[in-house]
Amino acid sequence: MNKNITEMRGLSKPEVEQQIKLGNINTITVNAGQSVKEIIIRNTMTLFNLLNLTLAVVVIAIGSYKNTLFILSVIINTGVGIYQEIKAKRIIEKLSILTQNKVEVIRDGQKITINKEKIVVNDLLCLTKGMQVPVDTISLENGLYVDESMITGESDIVEKKVGDLIYSGCLVLQGQIKTQVQSVGNNTFVSKLTSEAKSFKDTKSKIQQYIDKILKIIMIAILPVTALVLLNQFFLTHLDLSIISQREIAILGSAAVISSLIPEGLVLLTSVALAAGVIKLSKKQVLAQNLSAIETLARVDVLCLDKTGTITEGKMNVEEVLYYTDNKEEINNVLSFIVEHDTEQNASIEALKNKFGGLQSRLDLVQYIPFSSEIKQQAIEIKDKGVYTLGAFDMISNKLENQQKQDIEFALKRGYRILGLAHSWSPLKDKTIPKDTKIICLIFLKDKPKKEAKKILEYFERQGTEIKIISGDHPETVLNIAHDVGIKGSARNLNELPKDAESLQKIAEETTVFGRITPERKRDLITALQSNGHTVAMIGDGINDILALKKSDCAIALGSGNEATKSVAQFVLLENDFSVLPSVVQEGRKVINNIKRVAGMNLLRVIYTFVLIILLVITRKIFPLESINLMLMGIFTVGVPSALLILEKDEKPSTDDFFKRIIVNIVPAGILIGITIFTMLILPYKFPLYSIAAEGHLATNYGAYLSDVTLIIGSVQLFALYLLCRPLSRYRASVIVGMTLVFYTTYFIPPITKFLGIAPLQSSRFIIPTLICIALLLIVRMLILDGKKVNKLKLSLLCLSLMILLIFASAKLRQFQKRMAYENDKYIQVLPDDWYHAQRDRNS
Repeated sequence: MNKNITEMRGLSKPEVEQQIKLGNINTITVNAGQSVKEIIIRNTMTLFNLLNLTLAVVVIAIGSYKNTLFILSVIINTGVGIYQEIKAKRIIEKLSILTQNKVEVIRDGQKITINKEKIVVNDLLCLTKGMQVPVDTISLENGLYVDESMITGESDIVEKKVGDLIYSGCLVLQGQIKTQVQSVGNNTFVSKLTSEAKSFKDTKSKIQQYIDKILKIIMIAILPVTALVLLNQFFLTHLDLSIISQREIAILGSAAVISSLIPEGLVLLTSVALAAGVIKLSKKQVLAQNLSAIETLARVDVLCLDKTGTITEGKMNVEEVLYYTDNKEEINNVLSFIVEHDTEQNASIEALKNKFGGLQSRLDLVQYIPFSSEIKQQAIEIKDKGVYTLGAFDMISNKLENQQKQDIEFALKRGYRILGLAHSWSPLKDKTIPKDTKIICLIFLKDKPKKEAKKILEYFERQGTEIKIISGDHPETVLNIAHDVGIKGSARNLNELPKDAESLQKIAEETTVFGRITPERKRDLITALQSNGHTVAMIGDGINDILALKKSDCAIALGSGNEATKSVAQFVLLENDFSVLPSVVQEGRKVINNIKRVAGMNLLRVIYTFVLIILLVITRKIFPLESINLMLMGIFTVGVPSALLILEKDEKPSTDDFFKRIIVNIVPAGILIGITIFTMLILPYKFPLYSIAAEGHLATNYGAYLSDVTLIIGSVQLFALYLLCRPLSRYRASVIVGMTLVFYTTYFIPPITKFLGIAPLQSSRFIIPTLICIALLLIVRMLILDGKKVNKLKLSLLCLSLMILLIFASAKLRQFQKRMAYENDKYIQVLPDDWYHAQRDRNS
């Protein structure tokens, strides 16, 4: 250590300038989050995008430019996803600056405040309670207690003594000391850890994990399925690849299959919705530290609060002081002396300072023990006057006089916080506060509830979110405040909490208010609630809340809280505005509910394409569609409705039914659509659905088949969307009805149908297979949902309806046969070849 540091004068101005020239300044280039470059690469360099690009190049090579339009969807999806993520990232970074506290250093013997980025090597840095250590530093004094869990993973409190290394990222839980800066910027422990181990990656939300699982399955399956498609199109079917037009059919069919197996909208839907949620919350001055926090918030069903500063204003006032000795002046001087030495200010000390600060107390200090949130007290030994202990009345002494008991009972009923001053002649030994103390003074403090607290807590109650108040105050005091804001229930203190986890789970479920709770037991209560199956949010602003915040599923810190508290939070209320919480929860629920509602729609095409290709390979048939044919129904039955429905206001509590929605609604619909397309392809080999007799020959309208198939797909997809959106709100109904009208209307516009390679709507053939598909979907859905408790009457009616539709369809097919037999009696021999040629040539 250099001489200046040893004398605690810090660096001189020339020494600081020299360190800056050497580059020893706390400038960090390592980014814990993803950079813009990384976001762009992650969104563009994917297997799906590579496949789509390859397909587009191949399709362009054969000159079918309109069949490359699917690449526009990929480009738009990728671009929108990148834009939204970068925008959300910049908002998070901008708001994060508002949550960063400056630091105090000593230079030229003067304590000054600087930005963290201005710290240089060998600076004399002051660490205080509530800070997150910004650089690697060496302790020059004793008495600092830190939480190194960010480094070690353990939440134990570690004492730092002279000469000990204090790593950047540690949280200061207690004490105030001076330290010498050893490493800054990219050379700090946390920066190296971030660079080498990527320890600060954003955790993915549950819905993102679900989608990742689906994408992983698709990614694994897509390569063998692609091989199967190419095998079928180029080798198993009877296409003559020496003929250019037939070779193009093989290529376009393969491109249509492979592009249909890629759910490009699925990832976009999630990332855009989450990023949009972050952006919207930023306008309410709420910092969401990462995208996944939005979803976690949506699942919260228990909200834990610390009383002070959260549901109360956090501004204590001394309402009354009761003395139990005649020497009031000496007690006032002692209280003034204590608050002068208290360096870890809190609301109670501020109130005492306003009341007793500034008194001329001529007292000689022997030893001082700072306040500990663990034991709720602090002590000071004064020469020739003994030891005085200031803290919670029930923690500083076991002996209470009858009058004191009555006074305390009176104060508790009125919701006062009660501090006591106790005296003992026993000296302080080994930092142990004596137990033979006698209370000589009681101080009653009052913290008013926030005006909006009652209204907000009533909102959470209506939403089915349980409220738990976990505080360090006396349980009766907390209970009275709780009643003031409309929270009902019982209260327990620390001593009433059982040690074993199972019993604690029961108590945590049954009790509303917890008082005199230590930081460790706050964490245990959060764990107990989680063990009961709850998703728990914790709101706090103090150092004593950190353990509980870290353990909770969703940590919310107030902007006025200390840096350490904000560093572990997923949300920071920058303006300490408790009233924004309902809108924060509403935004989270809206995002996740809307994602779950429409995400499955992007899988429908994947499922029916997979089913169809399996059936085609078995029968060695050509894939009947091109990419352009699927464009219309893809836009109006999936793309646009998904984009609109993701904006709906839906504040219902979220449930973990993502896969259930897909299994019940999407998988059956996809399978049935695939079977229906195949059936519609096979039937014309026997029945002249799309053929007419002209001058002794058969003329086949393959465009009419494409029109029917796309109408069936679109109609069933719209019905699946209806099932996903139930119960219908006015907004959902308007979206579905609007998209249905637009979808069907386009089939009456010849330029559009010509561009899409389909025929204008001139027949109602598609209605019967559509209704059969829907009836089957409802039957399967009912069997999956209800199982043994299926409604037999509804099931019977559905089966009867299905039977009637099948009979009607059979009658219509026979009608087609009779008509064709009348027009051309040889159609039975020539129809199969004619229909095959229509598929192969696509020019009939």
